[in-house]
Amino acid sequence: MPDPVPFSAAAPSVRSLRHWGIAAAQSLLAAGTGLLMFLVAFGMLLEEFADHPPQGLMALAAVDALLGATASLAVGPLRFLPPGRLHSAAHLLLAAMAGFSVWAAPAAGIALYRIGLRRRAVLGLGAVLLVTGSSLAQLSADTRFRGEEPDWAVLAAVGVMMVLALLPLLFGHVVATRRELLSSLRERAASAERERETAQRERAADEARVRAEERTALARDMHDSISHHLAAISLYAGAMAYREDLPPEALRRTAGTVRDAAQQANRELRMVLTTLRTTEGDQPLATAPTLVGIVERGREEGRDIELEWVGVSEEDLTSHDRSAVVALARILSELTLNAAKHAPGAPLRVSLRAQGGQVLLRARNPLPAAPASPPSTGHGLLGVQERARLLGGDARWRAADGTFEVEAWMPW
Repeated sequence: MPDPVPFSAAAPSVRSLRHWGIAAAQSLLAAGTGLLMFLVAFGMLLEEFADHPPQGLMALAAVDALLGATASLAVGPLRFLPPGRLHSAAHLLLAAMAGFSVWAAPAAGIALYRIGLRRRAVLGLGAVLLVTGSSLAQLSADTRFRGEEPDWAVLAAVGVMMVLALLPLLFGHVVATRRELLSSLRERAASAERERETAQRERAADEARVRAEERTALARDMHDSISHHLAAISLYAGAMAYREDLPPEALRRTAGTVRDAAQQANRELRMVLTTLRTTEGDQPLATAPTLVGIVERGREEGRDIELEWVGVSEEDLTSHDRSAVVALARILSELTLNAAKHAPGAPLRVSLRAQGGQVLLRARNPLPAAPASPPSTGHGLLGVQERARLLGGDARWRAADGTFEVEAWMPW
């Protein structure tokens, strides 16, 4: 089974002027360098035989020049061949010319580099064997034309040619490996970025769901509260309609009670219209736990919880805006659950402070020595923040100095 063609071995576009410029530069560089090497070698040959070398050596020099010029002109355009059999055969032929022609050596080096880019062991081995065989044949012919017998020097020269052939092959292999590694790293980075964006979208969807659930829960609470006020209005209005014996003072008090209940119901109705429709599962307002009840329930479960009242008392909550009271109860319930889940056994200190037209609920607990398992998604805190914001307040949380603190505030 053939090896897959690596990214770096893909053929460049023949329509690109830039690539044609590179091809021309490669041919010119191979031709110029090879011609210089040929002239040096030919000059040494003439000097060795006093300008009268044997005809056989002159024939070898002519073949050298012919092969070198052909290889130099062909090496540039051959870069446009797509990886395949024709590409391999053409570059193996150029590599073999290195043994017969000094002039063709630079072009053969480029061909060997391209074969190395393919990263196929069979091609590399074949190229080295061709260079070795052609070098052995050329050196044997040169020795015979000189009237000498082949000796160890010929074998040494062949070994040198083999090493020289290996250098561009290995260099091409390293370059292809590096390009493929970079391509793989880019793909992994792109995949990681896509996963990160997907995770962000999923987290945003989870946050939106949590906020929607809190708006739905608040809408249900307000629905129960409005129903309570409407029932009170109906009761007192019915009393005024059927009790003709009521004194004027009692009528005024009853009418004031009806007016207050109607105003409160109107305010809470406006808030309900900004939230979603109700869903099943949460406690109705009539049975919503109180702050003291939440703390006492936590203590019964063995948790160390303290509640401090500053500027407000439990009695003040019974006569205040029911929506804010229920929101405080929901928030405290979530905070106690959060502390029990992520810092089990740690003391929880809660304070409720009323000042400047606002009520502030603060909860603090020590951070656990080991991270929570499973890790927190933060949805509960998002729900706390959303509930506070729906009432015109806000919430924030932070971890510092070994303590986790949550603050939620709203108009009072």
